[in-house]
Amino acid sequence: MQIDELDIEDIRAGQPPLNDQLLTTMTLGGELWLERFQEYYLANYIASGGSKVKVLVGGEGSGKTHLVRCIQQNAKTLGYETVYLCARDHDDYRLNNLPSLYRAIVDQIDKVKLVRGLCCTVAKQLGYEVDKYDGTTLFLHLLIEDTKLPRNEAIREIEKAASEVFGDVDFGSSFTAFAYRIVKNHMINGNETDVNLALKWLSGNKLERREKQDLLLFEQLQKFNARYWLNSLIRLLKIAGMTGLVVAIDNLEVMTERSEETGRFIYTVNNIKDICELFRQLIDDAELLNNFLLILAGRREIIEDERRGFVSYDALWMRLQTGLVQKKFNRLADMVDIDAHLEANGQDFPDRVQTHLRQLLTNMGVNLQYIGFPDDLSQYSDLRKRVMEVGTMIPKVG
Repeated sequence: MQIDELDIEDIRAGQPPLNDQLLTTMTLGGELWLERFQEYYLANYIASGGSKVKVLVGGEGSGKTHLVRCIQQNAKTLGYETVYLCARDHDDYRLNNLPSLYRAIVDQIDKVKLVRGLCCTVAKQLGYEVDKYDGTTLFLHLLIEDTKLPRNEAIREIEKAASEVFGDVDFGSSFTAFAYRIVKNHMINGNETDVNLALKWLSGNKLERREKQDLLLFEQLQKFNARYWLNSLIRLLKIAGMTGLVVAIDNLEVMTERSEETGRFIYTVNNIKDICELFRQLIDDAELLNNFLLILAGRREIIEDERRGFVSYDALWMRLQTGLVQKKFNRLADMVDIDAHLEANGQDFPDRVQTHLRQLLTNMGVNLQYIGFPDDLSQYSDLRKRVMEVGTMIPKVG
C-alpha cells in the first residue's frame, strides 16, 4: 500500500484520506456499528430492494465524515455506485434545489460504467456473458460473426433483446428512450457522439432542438419531475448491473451558518423548509425507491437549531426524532448519535487511534519524526487532534 501527498495532507488536517485502502486499514471500532450497518443494510436490506435514509449527527471531530467515507467504501466493494457531496460546496449546487442536487449526483456517477453495464445486460439477453462481451466495443459485428445473421436481422435481434430488458421497467418513456439510444448508438452504430449527447441529457443539461429530435429526448429536468428522474436513474443503475445507489451529503450544519463574505445566512428560512421537505419526501419515498441509501451527516446544530435545523420542520422531525433520547449509543436508530458512538468506543479510543495510525505508517515505511506539536491543535476535538499530531510527524517533502 502506497501513501501519497494528498493522503498525508488529509491526515495533517485530521480528515479521512481518499485512499480507500488506507481508510479501511486505519479504521478502528468498526464492530460497534459500522460492521453491522454493512451487513444489515448494504449487504442485505438495500441490496434486496430496500431504501433508507440515515442521519449521522455529532460534534466537530467526532468521526462523522470518517464513518461516511467508510460506508461508501464498503458500498463500493459490494457493487454500489456511490456519491459524496459536501454541503459546503453550495456554490456548485443548492440543497433546496433538487434539479441542481440531481445534477451533482449524476456528475459523480461513472457514466462509462453505466453505458457498458446497460449494453452488457442487453447482450446477456442474447446469451453473451461479460467474458464474451464487456460492453467496450461494437456488439453488432460480434453477433453477425457468431450467428452468421444478415446485418438487418442481427440489428432486429439486438433491438428485440433491448425491448425485453427495458420494456417493462417502470421509468417512463424518456428514460426508456435514453436506454434504447445508448444501445443503438453504442452496440449497433458505434456513434459515440450521440452516446455522449444522451449522457448530457441524463445529466440534466439542455439539448439543442435538433439534438432532441435526433435522440427523441424531449423531456427536461425541472423541479416538478426531479424526484422522478432520481428514481429512474436508480433503476437505470440497477439494470446496468450495479447493486444500487448510495448518496452521502455531509457537513449539513451549513444550513445554520452565515456566509463569511456577506454575514447573511447561506440558506434563508424558506430555503430550510424546502430542504427539510425534500428530505421528508425521500424518507416517505422508501416504498417507491429501490436499492437507495441516503446518508445525511452534520454537526449537532442540524437537529438542535430550532429555527434552522431539522427540528424546525415538524413533518421531518417526527420521522427522525427517535434514537437520540437514550443516553447509551443506539446502533439501531435511524438518527445515529456519533458523539455517543465515540464515547461507547471508550475514553482511550483517541489514543488507540493514534497508536494504530503511527504503527500503520511506520509499517508503510514512513519515517515519523517528533519535533513537537503545534499549540493551535488544542482547538480541535481529542480524536481529531490525535490524528493531526501524527500528521505533524510525517516529514514534508522538499
